[in-house]
Amino acid sequence: MTYPAGAYAPDRSAIQRSAITLIVVGFLCGGTIPAVMGIIALVLMDSDPASARTMNKVGWILFWVIFGLLLLFLLVYFGFFVLIMGAAFIPLLGT
Repeated sequence: MTYPAGAYAPDRSAIQRSAITLIVVGFLCGGTIPAVMGIIALVLMDSDPASARTMNKVGWILFWVIFGLLLLFLLVYFGFFVLIMGAAFIPLLGT
């Protein structure tokens, strides 16, 4: 796609770097949904750079939402685990 003079043309290398980083970090930490968004962004990069940027943004937002929910779940899980196991071991400490 060619852009008229003076129009904003998305930076191809920035889109590619962000998409590849999203794929790697998505598979390692955030699940498959952000990684799939990164793959779609890489596929769309040459044909429609604006949509590729949008896919990158949506993928990163989904990554941080999933990562935040995972951290919240782990915090609540270990909090309850410590409360339950701590309450179970209190009688043993008094003997």
